[in-house]
Amino acid sequence: MKHVYRPLLALLAYCLAAPLLAATIEGTWITIDDADGSQKSLIELTLTPEKELTGTITQLLQEKNQGLVCEKCPDKFKDQPVEGLTIMWGLKQTDKGEWRNGKILDPKTGKVYKARAELSENGTELTVRGYIGFSLFGRSQIWQRK
Repeated sequence: MKHVYRPLLALLAYCLAAPLLAATIEGTWITIDDADGSQKSLIELTLTPEKELTGTITQLLQEKNQGLVCEKCPDKFKDQPVEGLTIMWGLKQTDKGEWRNGKILDPKTGKVYKARAELSENGTELTVRGYIGFSLFGRSQIWQRK
């Protein structure tokens, strides 16, 4: 009779532990250049005490971009070094692996867009979408976990 309960206990333990093992969105992510597929920057994603997701550029990986400042950026972002710049903020989790209703700044153009992000099931890729108005009118990037 003991042998019947062991598989059931193992299954129960797995079901209880699975949510704890789910991938977290927090961590370091590598952005990829749309034009040539090269690695552009490292972004550190963190949660604020209010559970809002923010993203900060911690390192520019291409030598040509070292020392850049955000010349075209609005308001408090203007003329700030791109390294150390918070470019994503205000995203709230709406479902497992889905974050919505935030903003993202493109340091190259200085434009701020609405943003959403979706974590892959295995936690190794993050699809980040910036858009104007409706999500249909925008652009997505896939970031890779470092």
